[in-house]
Amino acid sequence: MENLYPRTVIDLIKLKSNVETLLGKAKENGVTISGVVKGVNALPEIIDTLVAGGLCSLSSSRLSQLEQVKNQHPEIETLMLRIPMLSELERMILCSDISLNTEITTLKAINDCCQKLNTTHDVILMVDLGDLREGFFEDEHLFEAAILVENNLEHVHLRGIGTNLGCYGSVQPDQTNLGRLTDLAAEIERRIERPLGIVSGGASTSVPLLLNGSLPKGINHLRIGDNLFLRDMENYFDYTFPEMHGDVFTIEAEIIEIKEKPSHPIGTITVDAFGNKAQYQDIGSHKRALLAIGRQDLGDLTKLVPYDSAIKLIGGSSDHAIIDITNSEKNYQIGDVVSFNIEYELLLYSTSSPYVYKKFIKGVS
Repeated sequence: MENLYPRTVIDLIKLKSNVETLLGKAKENGVTISGVVKGVNALPEIIDTLVAGGLCSLSSSRLSQLEQVKNQHPEIETLMLRIPMLSELERMILCSDISLNTEITTLKAINDCCQKLNTTHDVILMVDLGDLREGFFEDEHLFEAAILVENNLEHVHLRGIGTNLGCYGSVQPDQTNLGRLTDLAAEIERRIERPLGIVSGGASTSVPLLLNGSLPKGINHLRIGDNLFLRDMENYFDYTFPEMHGDVFTIEAEIIEIKEKPSHPIGTITVDAFGNKAQYQDIGSHKRALLAIGRQDLGDLTKLVPYDSAIKLIGGSSDHAIIDITNSEKNYQIGDVVSFNIEYELLLYSTSSPYVYKKFIKGVS
């Protein structure tokens, strides 16, 4: 298994360091973290490392992954990130301690299911602050749901409220929208006459506020995946977190062809295998290498970042990535392996793909 490609190399020593670093920063600000494992397919070795690093809560939108967490670490609190389907409630309750919710119908069904199972379940009511994915949009509807859970659903416990920003509508978390979340939490606390345990201020896009000290007081919980594993968000947001390792995950792919070829396809241009009409720039002949890895393995190949900065990514297809090695000082040969840093989409695809092998670095790094 040592020399099988393509593969993702995962440095568990650096990952544990990242967990400890982020938890330390969160603790300074009175914030707890639920580590999101959906982006790494809840790989068992990664789950163990996240727990060893100090995480007490892990979350996912996939029940099979939460079941994996509970099988490995029954003591860990689990959080269901996607609003549950009515068809999966019993399974969800058995493997998830908390779920995010926005529908009265679902909340009542959770209560009924818990009654049958002779158990209880915690919920976080989600608020839509403008990103337009899940969440109560009208304040009074949120308050009505909170009071219903508090006073009428005996087997459901209102743990808190939360929001999602950035995943659909690309709305950036800031003091204004997260400040509104804390205001809503305060009003719910006034109406139910007790404090909420969780005010969850979003996901990895809220980390810049955590770092610069502008996370509104009252936000005490974040759901973090990307920032534990990568540093790609620093490319899109105005912040840096140099204490974190950005090379926990490395993609390695083997060269299967090296040829000197034109840069522009020859013939009538239509669409590629995915129905897209690409634009090709004619820059003359260049030295191209084919790699045995493609979009079926990784998704968007343009998010590959070669460690050899002289390599240029040209494109690819389902099973191939094409790179320009003309300007590289290295004399690449057939069978050589090219290494890449990655962004979130590639992390999600590669850790889930059965066609991408996984190699774990567990020793001294």
